[in-house]
Amino acid sequence: MGQWDSRDHGMSVRLATAWQLTRDTFRQANASGIAWMMFAVTGLCVLLCLSVSVSGDVELHGHDEPPLFLPAASPRTVVPSIALVLAGAGPFETAALTAAGAGVWHSFEVNPAEARREGVDTIGGQVSLAFGAVSFPVGRERDDAVRFIELLLAGGVAGMLGLLLALVWTAGFMPTYLEPSAASVLLAKPDPRWLLLLGKYLGVVVFVAFHVTLFVILTWLALGVRTGVWDATYWHCIPLLLMQFAIFYSFSVLLAVLTRSTVACVFGAVLFWLLAWGINYGNVMAHAVPEGQSLPGFTLLLTDAAYWISPKPIDAGLILFNSLDAQQHFDKPEVFRLLEAGRVFSPWWSILSSLLITVALLALSAYEFEATDY
Repeated sequence: MGQWDSRDHGMSVRLATAWQLTRDTFRQANASGIAWMMFAVTGLCVLLCLSVSVSGDVELHGHDEPPLFLPAASPRTVVPSIALVLAGAGPFETAALTAAGAGVWHSFEVNPAEARREGVDTIGGQVSLAFGAVSFPVGRERDDAVRFIELLLAGGVAGMLGLLLALVWTAGFMPTYLEPSAASVLLAKPDPRWLLLLGKYLGVVVFVAFHVTLFVILTWLALGVRTGVWDATYWHCIPLLLMQFAIFYSFSVLLAVLTRSTVACVFGAVLFWLLAWGINYGNVMAHAVPEGQSLPGFTLLLTDAAYWISPKPIDAGLILFNSLDAQQHFDKPEVFRLLEAGRVFSPWWSILSSLLITVALLALSAYEFEATDY
């Protein structure tokens, strides 16, 4: 009984330590102004979403039907021509009837009332930003117009750009925490060093998770209030973006333990991301080489080994792209198509191997911290 009591007491002490370190991270962020910079970015994006309005849009399909869109080529000539050829019309008949069809389409475009009488809906809506300062025509229905804006926010502000900014802004947390003047007070406590390091790491991750969640919730609410569209798919970006930050910030922690330099953490984290991206891209390209020009087996082995022992930002980008169903609005980048076509890519193995890299980096950081003299 006493053994279980001591274990419970030890666990509660460790949880209390992690909680105190998390609170300390939030106080440090407020004092340094980093929290207020993140609030400012979120506030600007919320104001942008509150300025969005969609007017004059047409519902293109029922909610129980899949959306169908015309091909990229204009229906004035291509679609009627194909239909006539399949129907067995000759070349002169096809040309004459295609020209007549083009005239009908042109009449519908310049006279929407006539189109409505014929049962054809004409899309004449607009999406306005900045309270009308910027506007563009609705290419599809209202739901898709809002989804387009959410994809820009998720992929741009909260995606790669947001990840790099978060790494840069939080790079100074750990070196400041490990300064001899601050660490000597912490090390006087009975808590093990690995717990102090891991607690601070988790505190920074919780801090970033708070701001990412706040950003997504507030922009989602602002768009929903203004447009009446409540797209829950947008929420998928929260765990994916947070996972990416946790992976690359673990390398920043290792640099902080080794150097205690904020500058080294800033440049090191960014360079580590660039290196991981290059390895990921090189592996995709190596497996995309045609069979007749295949690379030597040893080269492929090296690229695969580097791929599995490093983070995978391109894989993460593809997972986010598919999770948000972004192909409805954007052409899938060539590197994403090649990655999916290759034999190496597996979403679950990609995530698991990246998390294992994070654990290895944190374990190495804890080992170095234990061996550091203060």
